[in-house]
Amino acid sequence: MSGGNNGKLIPRSILIFGAAGRVGRPLAAFLHHQAPQIQLRLVSSNRQRLDDLRRDFPYAEAVYANYFDLSSLESAVQGMEGVFVVAPTGTDERLAMTNLVAAIREAGTAVHVLRVLGLQPEANPRRFPQHIHDLGSGLPTQHPMAKRILDESVLPVTYLNIGATFMDNLMRTKEGLRRERKLIWHDRLIPWIDPRDVAEVAGRLFLSDNHRHIGQFHTLNNGHDLKRYSDVAELMSEVFGEKITHDGSKESFLNEYDKFGVRPSSELWNFFSYEEENEVVWALNDFVERTLERKPLTLREWLQEHAKILLASVPRRGMSSREPSH
Repeated sequence: MSGGNNGKLIPRSILIFGAAGRVGRPLAAFLHHQAPQIQLRLVSSNRQRLDDLRRDFPYAEAVYANYFDLSSLESAVQGMEGVFVVAPTGTDERLAMTNLVAAIREAGTAVHVLRVLGLQPEANPRRFPQHIHDLGSGLPTQHPMAKRILDESVLPVTYLNIGATFMDNLMRTKEGLRRERKLIWHDRLIPWIDPRDVAEVAGRLFLSDNHRHIGQFHTLNNGHDLKRYSDVAELMSEVFGEKITHDGSKESFLNEYDKFGVRPSSELWNFFSYEEENEVVWALNDFVERTLERKPLTLREWLQEHAKILLASVPRRGMSSREPSH
């Protein structure tokens, strides 16, 4: 993906926020495999996870840092040339990114910062209905703010916009699948992507010498799956070899997920309703495929890989032994 006359330094050290998470963990593994000479520093905001990170990544340094504790950020970014930034839903991005920018500037060593965004961060906040604004730090109002702060910082940032839903979000639905062979979720239209592919994209961008990625806003999806959840239920039926129905009613959604502790279900439902009014924005693209130089994992392949976990039984037909290449 690089042209001639490239001018970006490849980081000799990389700091990974959210290193115990769905993207940070496979990113650390990918970087060690592809470029073991790079010094890795893995961050968790949960001190109890540090021992697990040290056990799983003995070749890396594991440190505690919190976006709201400036001194911990200053210590974490010290000497780091690459910085991978992801923030959990609910983060007050104004304070978090203001602190992080100050710490990175103070260190003065960053040559490439990758920031993960999502929830349609390119949307005009003036178009948000009041119930979205009322969520405060909850959902889509925060990521545009994060981007604005990072843009104004003039740091060497590349944005990875997750213009998709992570395939492993389907793990939330496994109770309904196991109990009733029913996929219970809002019938949202959304592209799909495996977070392991997102991790590899991030890793390959860090390892690229192409300076043209600096300042860019790359939207990621697998280029193949743009599906409603009712379509996913049909695909599950094919893959699992038994009928999977779909229930997209608000009543069923609230009843199902309030009891499992998923983020207040009414807030999620309201966000999906907002998203539905803007679903024309979704478009598949080949950025991930071009970056990986291979086809990203399809939703069918992910379902084949995780069928046993989702159903707690082996499907009768439609299974494949293919393992995704990550």
